Order: sequence, then structure tokens, then C-alpha cells
Amino acid sequence: MFNAREVSLTNDEGPILGSGWIHMGSTLLLVVSWFFGFKLLKSDPRLAGALLIGGAIPAALTILQFVRLRRALGKAELQMKEEPVPLGWSGNVTYVRPLRGATVRSIEARLQCEEYATKGRGKRRKEWREVVLDEPLTPQSAPMLEQLRVQIPLRIPPTAPPTMWENEAQIVWFVRLRLRMAGCPDTRSSFRVQVAPAVVER
Repeated sequence: MFNAREVSLTNDEGPILGSGWIHMGSTLLLVVSWFFGFKLLKSDPRLAGALLIGGAIPAALTILQFVRLRRALGKAELQMKEEPVPLGWSGNVTYVRPLRGATVRSIEARLQCEEYATKGRGKRRKEWREVVLDEPLTPQSAPMLEQLRVQIPLRIPPTAPPTMWENEAQIVWFVRLRLRMAGCPDTRSSFRVQVAPAVVER
């Protein structure tokens, strides 16, 4: 058996400002442009200045978006009556987030099970990710002025794989949400859910 308990999941893995590739690209651009900018500072100050300023603009915009989002929305959490949950479990989870002047235009939610695997060592080491299960959820939000509370009916298929952690393989379950906002940037939330191998008996 497993020891279930009522929990509030606060490990929101986002990506908070949408696609992580955008932030990775802005960070990479900042590093590369500043590397060459400082290298050219003595020989060509104008080009160096252009590189330093140009590389900093995307990073500054990302920081500005993050500050705007944090002012309009507080930290998100996912409330569950029990965790871990067994295969075949069904019930409601609640997505909670403070609102500070922002308005939610729409919410999309999905249940996903992903498998991560690695093979080989050193330079021959390869990693890959596969989505084992991807199901849309039907979030039900109640209109509130200072707090967003979204009830999400959730069901874990009884034939799906449970959460697994090994050296070369992992199976991870996520509840993911996408929020389209008015008054602040759009955002996403992603919470890991522990699924036990026990099956609910009906």
C-alpha cells in the first residue's frame, strides 16, 4: 500500500513566461554578444557598445515581463486531497493563484505522462523524451476578484505506467495549465504528480 496525504503542490515548473526556448535564446544571445563585446571594447568601441546593448535588450524584456507577471499574479499551487494517487484514481484537484488586477481570459489543462531515458556513457550518452499519455482536462473556474480557483476533474488510467525513478529511466506525471491573460503576460504552470503502482478497486 501507499501512504496518501492531503498536499498542496507548490513546485510550479512552468515555463512561467511561455516557451523556455525564448528565454534560453535570449540568455545565449546575451552571453555571446557580451563575450565578443568586451573582446572588441578596445579595438572597436562602437561595435562593442552595439553588441553589449543589443545583447542586453532581449534579457531586459524577459525580466520586465517576469516582473509584470509577478505583480499581477502570485505564486501558483495545486491542491490535492491525497498524494501519491494510485492507478485508476479519480477526483478533483484545485489550481489556486492570487489575482492582483489581472483577468483570466481562458484556461487550458492537460494530464501528461512522460518517459525519459538515457543510454550509453560519456560522448555516446544519449537522452530522449517520449509522451506516453496526453489527455485534455476540463477546468472549471469560479469568478473571484482576488484569487483564481480552478477545479480540475482528474482521472489516472488504470492501465497507465506509475511514476518511476531509475538511473537510466524515469516516468513522470504532470498536470499542466496554460493561462491566457488580460492585464499581464500569458503564463503556464506545470506540476509533477506522484502516481503509485497500486490500482483502485471498484
